[in-house]
Amino acid sequence: MKKIAFLFCVLLLFYVSLPANSQDIEAKKQQYLFFCDALNNIPVNATLLQEKTKKIEELKSKILNIASETEMEIYKEFIEVREWLLKNAIEQPALSEETFTENTDSWTLENQKTKVVLTKKELQLIVDNEGQQWEFYPSDEDDIILSSSKFSLTSARKITCEAITTGYAKGFVLQFTDFVSNSDLKIYITFYLSNNNLTIDISSSNISEQLREIKFPKPVKLNASVDEKSVLCVMQGMLLPANYPRKFYGKDLTNSRMLYMPWWGHIKGEHGLLSILVSSDDAGIEYQHPEGGPTKVQPIWYSSLGELGYLRTIEYYFYPHATHSTLAKQYRDWVKENKNFVSLKEKIARCPILEKIIGVPVIHVGALYHFDEQSAYFKKDNPQSNHQLIPYNKIAEQLQELKRKGMESAYVHLDGWGYLGYDSGHPDVVPPGYEAGGLEGLKQLSQTCKELGYIFALHDQYRDFYLNAVSFNPRLAISNQAGFKEQHKVWCGGPQMILSPRFVPPYVQRNHNWLINHGLEIQGVYLDVFSVVPLEESYEPFCLITRAECGQYRKAAFQFLKSKGYIMSSEEPTEYFVSVIDLVHHGPYWLQPSLDGGERVGIPIPLFNLVYHDALIMPWSITEDGGWGIPKGDAGYLHCILNAGMPYLNISADEKEINRIKELCALAKHCQFLDLVNHEFLDDTYRKQKTTYSDGTTITVDFDNKTYVIKYPEK
Repeated sequence: MKKIAFLFCVLLLFYVSLPANSQDIEAKKQQYLFFCDALNNIPVNATLLQEKTKKIEELKSKILNIASETEMEIYKEFIEVREWLLKNAIEQPALSEETFTENTDSWTLENQKTKVVLTKKELQLIVDNEGQQWEFYPSDEDDIILSSSKFSLTSARKITCEAITTGYAKGFVLQFTDFVSNSDLKIYITFYLSNNNLTIDISSSNISEQLREIKFPKPVKLNASVDEKSVLCVMQGMLLPANYPRKFYGKDLTNSRMLYMPWWGHIKGEHGLLSILVSSDDAGIEYQHPEGGPTKVQPIWYSSLGELGYLRTIEYYFYPHATHSTLAKQYRDWVKENKNFVSLKEKIARCPILEKIIGVPVIHVGALYHFDEQSAYFKKDNPQSNHQLIPYNKIAEQLQELKRKGMESAYVHLDGWGYLGYDSGHPDVVPPGYEAGGLEGLKQLSQTCKELGYIFALHDQYRDFYLNAVSFNPRLAISNQAGFKEQHKVWCGGPQMILSPRFVPPYVQRNHNWLINHGLEIQGVYLDVFSVVPLEESYEPFCLITRAECGQYRKAAFQFLKSKGYIMSSEEPTEYFVSVIDLVHHGPYWLQPSLDGGERVGIPIPLFNLVYHDALIMPWSITEDGGWGIPKGDAGYLHCILNAGMPYLNISADEKEINRIKELCALAKHCQFLDLVNHEFLDDTYRKQKTTYSDGTTITVDFDNKTYVIKYPEK
């Protein structure tokens, strides 16, 4: 009985499963036919169309006859047809077109338009792009600078090369080892070529905190010719002809007056080269231009706490047609693609009150300036001038008078409100100074501004660490690589060190929470020097700080104040902080021998504004002849007009000056959200210039004749 029951169950299971298997096979046929139809989407060359059709149709025929025991064979045939089609598809994933070759003398990367050669003997780069050769200087004894020695990359007794292939570029990596001066050091330099872009990466082994600088790659060679120029981000911008008659030298880290933005360019005839310091926190620049030229621009990789620390990258872009404006616009595109570009419109979305200062002037006023006897500015022959006081109620009266004269709106920047006055006692600046009117006087000045419709902002400082500050402690100050704590006594408060960035955010929070808790209403805060003094590191053992960390601490200070809804400003427009501040004190041009009333160097050009005009508000001095950062012979107001900038307004201005300022404000209001798309010279004197904005507005300025023409687009 058990056997009969078992056989019955088996037969029953067989008959029950028959329709299920039949349905399953039919479903599989339809699925395979669907896959076959999708194979028709793979395009092949016309010569293969007939074979493609035949393969797919034969596959379909076999699918229609599929049985459970033949499914795996059908699947294998499907895979074979699919792989044949993908192998013969018209367009397929591919490696880059570049090639790498090596011979006894050099390593070479090449594509259709660009050829990069690195010589083995001297490590000299030679790049040919569309018929223009860009030759770099060879390696030299300044390639690697340690605390106790310096030497060339070519002094490595062993140099090995390995080809590198990626999906987007070809390259090679050189490993330098067994240096004569330091046998433990290993340097790795990688070269990649992709289209018109040469990228160079540098890394190294640790070196016991001995590293100071690496100077590689070397500068591009220029001829002392009028047809060759350097495009330099020295302050607002400088066009330096290779045969410029005067000497110019500068060296500093990025985010300084030597390098507002981490790029520079060269122009040879119509051809151009754009160089970008991608790893910019610990990078810098050195300019050398002797009388008559030519110019050398040397990128520098500074150590991070004595080591290279991380991968350093520089990118070069080669163009057959370039001007200083097109290089700036190429860099703007690069920033938008690779960094945090934040437009003013985006900033207003986060801080609506910012819109109220678009198209208004800056009124810069000060309450108390008290010069310590040790200050460099202390005047022994005129002691009374060392104490300058304008009470808050007097400032309020001056602002009310401006309103009566017709100045409807303004941005008021107040210096000298702290406990000891301007640039003194920092970071211990609260309560506000009693002599100017104390907290209640400051609150009344704020209320006056509110009634007038003026925006009110305070000047503040968290880098200078004054010895007269109640919390001064040298342990809180920066120590350099040699363990030395920098000290000077230039400003009002006299002797000072540099506050470690680690302590900046807590001090900012303490002081401004105090002001908020005591009922002071302000709309803006200016944190002095953060956007012009390069990022700093500290070797203080209990508080090691890298430059990258310094930048983050500074940004944290700005962010705290932004969280209160304040308009944020700082001194000058360096790129590192453009995304977190709204305006600066100024951003003019490099002058010699002094920024205050000196002569122009090279040809001033608005490079920074060509990149960031619609992202940052830029005030300008309204002078008739020269001024701070305004070359002798130039009217400051013409630079303001050319750049559609924010004008300064003297608190004692008369109706005539106010009316002129109103015209400049109207221009700024119209153009502030626009991209500055082009700057050009209209003759060989470089004195007639024209700017064009993204809506078609053009501004033409003649600096010699002090004339200008503004043309708005027709509506």
